[in-house]
Amino acid sequence: MIRRLACKASPNRAEILKACRDLGLKRSRLYELISAYKVRPVASSLLAAQVGTPTRSRRLPDEIDAVISGAIEEFYKSLQKPSINALQKEVRRRCSQRGLRPPCCTTLRDRVAAIEPAELTAAREGAKASRQRHHPVPGTYRVDRAYEVVQIDHTLVDVIVVDRVHRKPLHRPWLTLAIVVASRMVAGFYLTLEPPSALSVALTIQHLVQPKFDLLESLGIDADWPAKKLPQTIHVDPDALPIDLWRYRHGRDQDRAETRP
Repeated sequence: MIRRLACKASPNRAEILKACRDLGLKRSRLYELISAYKVRPVASSLLAAQVGTPTRSRRLPDEIDAVISGAIEEFYKSLQKPSINALQKEVRRRCSQRGLRPPCCTTLRDRVAAIEPAELTAAREGAKASRQRHHPVPGTYRVDRAYEVVQIDHTLVDVIVVDRVHRKPLHRPWLTLAIVVASRMVAGFYLTLEPPSALSVALTIQHLVQPKFDLLESLGIDADWPAKKLPQTIHVDPDALPIDLWRYRHGRDQDRAETRP
């Protein structure tokens, strides 16, 4: 069971809780065993993993430990990416509600430092972002010329759009970017409240090939944006294009641009 959890980039909460129940362990101890197995993936590493409270350390009461774990899972791992200081304030608030003495900041820093980076990224940004950032695919991909390859991908913007009258929250907008692989320059984009679709890709490509002077002028930006060319190859995330992918490819074929996948 430890091996199965260690092989995952970010085990979900249900899997962790089930493993704790099945093995009769607390979550902190389970994470210690998982970390030990990742460092040395053999069964003996679990036997060698330190058991009990480390020397010169004080064991936290279970109630305070539960408050810290809850604040980390529900608050610190959120999309807003709060700081350690913000986490400390949240823990103090929760402890105050329960009549508990809050732990010191060093304790919180140690708990946060024990979180696997891949696990934290997965909780905040999703499993896909965690895989891309912490588990790169072996091999190399070389692109030398500008506009030889352009990648198009979509992301939710970390803002919430509100209505003009009552200022009530509506949605988080989707941002589609066209990025030149050779230079990492953003050569086109499309911002919308609608989820990714073939239309998002088509309008991003339209912005990609058009001059940007009028856009910059309308925004009051005195700068040059030298991006107005149809690329040789366009890479598109297949997960972002549902059933209407064929419409985009049909339009692509008319312009003789290669797409992958």
